[in-house]
Amino acid sequence: MNTFLIFIEIIFFHGLAIYCILKKNERGIFYLPVLFFVDKIIGSPNPAFLFYGFVGLILLLLILKNGFAFRNNIWGLILAVYFLILLNNSSDLALIRPYAFSVIGLFFLIPVIPGIYNKFSREVILKELSGACFLILILFIANALASTIYKYSPMEMYGITSGILFGNLWAAAFNTLPIALFIVFLKGISERKLLYIIVSVISFFFIMLTLRRTVMALSAFGTVIGLLTMLSQQKAKMIVVTLGLIVVTGFLIYNNTDFLQEFKDRVELRKLDDRALAEEKRFFEYALIYDDMFTYHAYSPWIGFELFNSAGNYGKGVLADRSLHGDIPNLLHSSGLIGLILYLLMTATAFWQAIRVSQRFQDKLIVLFCASTFMVYTVTGRYTEVAATLLLFLVLMLPLAKEEDPAPDAVALRD
Repeated sequence: MNTFLIFIEIIFFHGLAIYCILKKNERGIFYLPVLFFVDKIIGSPNPAFLFYGFVGLILLLLILKNGFAFRNNIWGLILAVYFLILLNNSSDLALIRPYAFSVIGLFFLIPVIPGIYNKFSREVILKELSGACFLILILFIANALASTIYKYSPMEMYGITSGILFGNLWAAAFNTLPIALFIVFLKGISERKLLYIIVSVISFFFIMLTLRRTVMALSAFGTVIGLLTMLSQQKAKMIVVTLGLIVVTGFLIYNNTDFLQEFKDRVELRKLDDRALAEEKRFFEYALIYDDMFTYHAYSPWIGFELFNSAGNYGKGVLADRSLHGDIPNLLHSSGLIGLILYLLMTATAFWQAIRVSQRFQDKLIVLFCASTFMVYTVTGRYTEVAATLLLFLVLMLPLAKEEDPAPDAVALRD
């Protein structure tokens, strides 16, 4: 397994990062989610300075080439600077370094995305975005197969130690998959790319075995939305063919593997029936943070406690060392009301930009998928999983891409 992880790190992190810097230029932004996802697969980059160096250089190039793009969403720039200032209050910078680096980078990038999308055609952007998402799904499948063959499961998520394993991937690391699946499936059915559809179907079945409820539900929702986009293009035949392919693939998996039995075993291991929604600790976080700020005055409601240091530092330690899960309590604890308001303004501006230019039925469905995914992940967490969050906003901004200029003959005919 170590050989596999080293191969993934060298080829799909170091190699891809260098390729983005030298060849992709501004389009390297589409491959940042891949780099962040690879970081989750390999567990811990070695040496760490290469991770920060490569990603930091790509971020710097994007910001320098799109400095004026901050006018598109000034709240992202203000929020990034605000988080940089809050670093002065941190008691352990080494502990929060990975989160601070990636999240502050995310805040800088969200305003940059519209500036990049205004430079390229929709066809070019969708090609790069779908290529990056396809790579994420291929890496997900390859990691699952390698982890299963070598019985590598250091996290032992939900007590699963047999069958299909996922190596170092666990918890919020799976949040990237529904978004990647949505784009790959959309590309596959829109352009009749059989390989993309097959990879989407295989990924979907693997996702079902993660037992991550939000990831499973959003993957299914994204698949339905992808099919609905075909209605606007009068491709009923393609819908029938795609559904047929899904059914045939599903039947083959059901008949030739222990998928159904393994799924049942995993449901029992996770004991979902014993976890009523109202009993989820993440819904108690809101009351605990409110009491901390306005009842006990444990820390400032304006600037919060400390960045990304919630474990054991809220609710008088009633939940022991459990960190805050929901994004809103996390933002309040990390950066107070100022940080939360800036974050909501930044994300609301991004969504408004996409909604305002969404004229086509397909664009409206894309925004619907992104809005639903954003709301679900805001409740369940975590925005600090930057591979998923950045990819979400890259997809959301698709309606801002330039349309292809019509051919001269087409213009003449139209005139």
